[in-house]
Amino acid sequence: MLVLFDIDGTLLHGSPEGHTHAMADAMRTVWGVPVVPDDVWATQPAGRTDREIARLVLRGHSVADDAIDAGMREWIDLACRVHAQMANGHAPPVAAPDARAVLVSLEGDGVEMALVTGNLEGIGRAKVAAAGLGTWFAPGEGGFGSDAEVRADLVRLARERARGRYSDDQVVVIGDTPRDIAAARAAGVHVIAVTTGAHDAGALAGADAVVPDLTGALEILDR
Repeated sequence: MLVLFDIDGTLLHGSPEGHTHAMADAMRTVWGVPVVPDDVWATQPAGRTDREIARLVLRGHSVADDAIDAGMREWIDLACRVHAQMANGHAPPVAAPDARAVLVSLEGDGVEMALVTGNLEGIGRAKVAAAGLGTWFAPGEGGFGSDAEVRADLVRLARERARGRYSDDQVVVIGDTPRDIAAARAAGVHVIAVTTGAHDAGALAGADAVVPDLTGALEILDR
């Protein structure tokens, strides 16, 4: 089995302030527009990829798509560097209370795990490592917002990068937003939703199962 974890609202709890500031700071530098963190929040970013968020923000500042595309790679690299530089200036990420125990259990059962997140890879991995969970997610695996703008593409990519080869029934996404669910559906795999993010069970009803936390997701997987 391959289990693909979302980061914000799923593995990690709390508001990613440093992440948001890094994205805005890098947009100001690369495209020369007066982006502020509130512009990022205005896109309702939960479940979006960072590349999609940047495009929405920049369009709001009248930046054309071709100019966005031309600067995207520079922005990805700069945002990751800025995030690393400001890491000590913002509250550190906090792991979900049951995250470590769930990861240990899955590892003991021989389950392959990877990240599928809209976060840029350098930022996402830094956040997970700072929360003490990095050891379960090897470099070269998973799918990140720096890889593609469309979230379903990240699920497909993570599957391709997995060490094993898995059928649709053997791949499960665990996330906390309707966009996580839609991406899993588009990629043809299973999805378990946790209500530890901003969405309640009703908003997540499209998942195969909706549970209150990662422990609940583990119980579903054990079945």
